[in-house]
Amino acid sequence: MTQKIQAIVIRSNDRKEKDKNVLLFSLENGKMWATLKGVKSPTAKMKLAQNPFCYGEFVLEDGKAGQIITGFEAIETFHEISEDVDKYFEGTAILEIINSIDFSSKEEMARVFVLTIRSLKTLCFENVLPLYVLDKFLISLFDITGTPLETKRCSCCDTTIFERMFIDYATGELTCINCMKYGSEELAKTTISALKILSSTEFDKLQTLKLAQDSELGLLRVLARNFEARFDKKLKFVGIFS
Repeated sequence: MTQKIQAIVIRSNDRKEKDKNVLLFSLENGKMWATLKGVKSPTAKMKLAQNPFCYGEFVLEDGKAGQIITGFEAIETFHEISEDVDKYFEGTAILEIINSIDFSSKEEMARVFVLTIRSLKTLCFENVLPLYVLDKFLISLFDITGTPLETKRCSCCDTTIFERMFIDYATGELTCINCMKYGSEELAKTTISALKILSSTEFDKLQTLKLAQDSELGLLRVLARNFEARFDKKLKFVGIFS
């Protein structure tokens, strides 16, 4: 059986002397492993298809040990991400997050796929602080997966009048001080402001933002910790700033 899919390469690893396995994230099939035969040969025609971030159309055929990639046409390589250390950190963080998710439905999977491509395009081509993109990606991901961070009201009592905000990582909810539970973390005012602004700003407007200094990093710590609690996963990139 032969099929064509649009997919982005999440990761790759060596297989045998000249082959590589690549983890693809596709709109049609979600995440799946496939093999690139002979791709480590100097004359290999599909070298681009082994690179993380590479987005294209893949032709797959059934093999004895799984899917074999027999054709590839690049749509976008996002090579600029790999050439900038800051963009590379945020880009690989996005791929790590995708690798960690178990999707609950095809609709959720498709929406996350679109979000991923949109985030990488913004990161690669727009004049945006890279951390803004990663923060926005995580905020949008929580919305898609049904665990949005509500910033306009307390998730428990629905009050809209409160100055101090807390996050309960057990539930992923934001609450006022009166509803704050043991173990909740109070958010700094700059973190709250960054969360509110990024929540209401579309990707194509991120380049117009100027958040308080280091607020995007403080917000990332909160978002990453919330992701780990929501999905019961540990993210490697979190250790860089913890």
